[in-house]
Amino acid sequence: MDNYQCKNCSTLLQSSSTPRISGCPDASSHNWTKLGPVGDINYQCKKCGTLAKMAKEPRITGCPKASSHQWTKL
Repeated sequence: MDNYQCKNCSTLLQSSSTPRISGCPDASSHNWTKLGPVGDINYQCKKCGTLAKMAKEPRITGCPKASSHQWTKL
């Protein structure tokens, strides 16, 4: 299971495959970024405020508020 975040609307969800692109409230379609595997470590992006439970440090790509996420381990 992996964490995915939409760059357009900031929605974060867990899925075993890339989610559907339809249904984004802020754009014509979701723009999903795979952040990495779900785990027990809490991370928060300093730029967009996203909170994610990860197995390891998430990818920096796909931040809805900046060019890249800046993750802090909580």
